[in-house]
Order: sequence, then C-alpha cells, then structure tokens
Amino acid sequence: MSHQAAWIKEQHADLVVDKAPTPTPGPGELLVKVKVIGFSPLEAKIQKQGMIPIPYPNVLGMSFSGIVESVGPDVSEFKPGDEVAVVRDGPKGGEPRFGAYQQYALASQTSTSKLPDGVTLESGATSILNLAAIATALSIYMGLDRPSLTSKVEANGKKILIYGGSSSAGGLATAYATAAGYEVVTTSSPKNKGFVQSLGPSTIIDHTQPAKDVLSKIKSNGPYEAIIDTIGLPDVTEVLAEYLTSIGGGSYNSLLAPDGPMPANVQRKFAPYSLSMDKPENAEFRTWFYSELVPKGLGTGIIVPTRPQWINGGLDQAQKALDLMMEGKVSGKKLLMDPSA
Repeated sequence: MSHQAAWIKEQHADLVVDKAPTPTPGPGELLVKVKVIGFSPLEAKIQKQGMIPIPYPNVLGMSFSGIVESVGPDVSEFKPGDEVAVVRDGPKGGEPRFGAYQQYALASQTSTSKLPDGVTLESGATSILNLAAIATALSIYMGLDRPSLTSKVEANGKKILIYGGSSSAGGLATAYATAAGYEVVTTSSPKNKGFVQSLGPSTIIDHTQPAKDVLSKIKSNGPYEAIIDTIGLPDVTEVLAEYLTSIGGGSYNSLLAPDGPMPANVQRKFAPYSLSMDKPENAEFRTWFYSELVPKGLGTGIIVPTRPQWINGGLDQAQKALDLMMEGKVSGKKLLMDPSA
C-alpha cells in the first residue's frame, strides 16, 4: 500500500509530490491519517537554509492532526478512530515516515494528544507545535507557573513582558501566562489588537509606533518578572536590549537563536525549547503537556488556538506554503492544509 507525500529529495530542493510506502506502526507508534498539516516557518528555513541538518530524501513537517488508522502492538492509550494532534518526535526527525507533509504518517504515542469531543482537528494542528515551545520556554526554562486546567487561578501579582502577542507563538504565550495568574504586557499591531485583547493581557503596546515610543511604553509598564521575545527580529532585539540596559542589565528569552552582538550586561537566552521535553528529567512535564495541557486546555478554552489560514489544493501547494512563510507573508496566522484536498 502507498500514499502521496511531498518529498524534499535533496538539500535546498523544491518539494515534489510522489508515492510513499504506507508504514505499519511498531512499538509505541500510531499510524495516523493526516487531515490537517500545521506548517512552521522553521520548516521553510530547513528547506531553504539547511538550518537543521536532515538526511535526504525526506518528508518535512513537524506537526499535524488526524485520525488514528492503526496502533502498534503495545499501544493502549489510543485506538483506531481517535482524533489526535501530533508533534514529530525529536528522535524521529530524520525518518520520512514521521513527516507531516503526507496523507499517512507515523506518530510516537509519547508526542501525541488525544483530542476530546468539541475540539477540532484544526484547533489541534494550529496549536500543538508552538504551544510545546511556549510551555517549555515559560515553565521549564523561565521557571514560571503552569496554568491550572481545573479552576481559575488568582492573580499572583507578577508581571511579564511577551513581545509579539499577535504572533502565533506570542498569542499562545499570552493565554498560557494569563491562565497561570500573571499580569501580561504584550505588543500588537492595531489590526490584531482585538484578537490579542481576547487572550487576557493587561496592557497591549502598539508595536507599529516609532521604536522610542515602544521603548517608553515598555519602561513605563515595568519592571517585569520575566521577558520573552516571540518575534526575534533585529529591531525587537534592539528595543529589548536598550530597555534592559536602562535598568542596569538583565536577561530575556527568545524563540529564535541569537544573531549579532549584545551589550555586555544583557543576555539573550535561547534553547531548542520543545525538544527539551525529550530529556529524562522533563518526562513528567512531557506527559502533562500531551495528556493534560493540550486536550484540557483546548477543551476548556484556557488555550486559545492560533487563527488559521488555509492553503487549498492539497500537497501540490505545500511548496507555496513554505514560500509564503519564507517571504514573510504570514502574520498572526497558522498555515494549514488538508493533504488529500
């Protein structure tokens, strides 16, 4: 049996739709009929820049949602017919069978969430990958509290700055931190302000203002328990570095790897956040994320899905999605695709 997949056959090559053998799940694995691919800008950078080394030929794609087709011999938590959202397991990054850009893909049971009734496949695909990075960054690397999934959390009196509240990751971070009791100061353009306001921040700074005005608003709303940059562009780095310098130095976390020098008293921290769930010391957090945060957070509305932007035409248009992200033409949305459409 075979199915269609969008292959990258050599480094920097465009995607080519071709056959792929439909695999049988082994121990700890599920075979999933992919219904919604969730595209990530990192995938475009892997293709165009070789940001993460992978073997070729390969099938890109780090997250998707779909319906379980069959399960491996030792899998008891999932069954055929379950609707699931999946993050490609870190150790499986080099195996085409686990790539999202195809009609059937393998998933590891330890990086799969079962979606409850009322949570759509679309919501799972828009949220799960960026939420993995955000939850790990905020609660493991930055030491912030996790949100409660059963009751409203009282305000803890601590304020954090999330630069980029209208971005896919920034919106998830704003909802996550607010649900954990933090007062969130974030940024947005005027056109996205309504959506960002719905996530519960106390203050939204218009980032389209001149940099000096953005900096002034950041200063007047501080100090902050923690700062995270979900954008990573040079102008954002400059504003945050200037703010921290003005208060005598400090550090902040970024979702993008450092690029360029920083002032001596300012530290920009970066890590491959979601991959950190693979570490043995984070096993409990990983279990909580996939079995509790994703299904219950989406089910109760504590986690607000990123707004979708659908790419029509099936796998033949997967290259278009990568090109749009690489050209910076996607803002505040998550690109989605049905590979069989």
